[in-house]
Amino acid sequence: MSASDAWSAEKQANKQGNKKVTSSKQAAKLVQNKYGGKVLKVNKQKNNAGYRVKIVKPNGQVVSKKVNAKTGKIENN
Repeated sequence: MSASDAWSAEKQANKQGNKKVTSSKQAAKLVQNKYGGKVLKVNKQKNNAGYRVKIVKPNGQVVSKKVNAKTGKIENN
């Protein structure tokens, strides 16, 4: 892979939201920005795997999402 190919791949990954999450506050903000609503609770997972964020959405639905600490991706539980 050439240097320009590597740079392009990194740029594309950043566009998709792949970035390290280093705090519970950052994890909460990512989930809140995507789903709206109010953050109820944030728990750090063992071994720095990520964070579980519980929110109440504007429609009243309570949901829990996992934020991967290495990639910043939001996953369903």
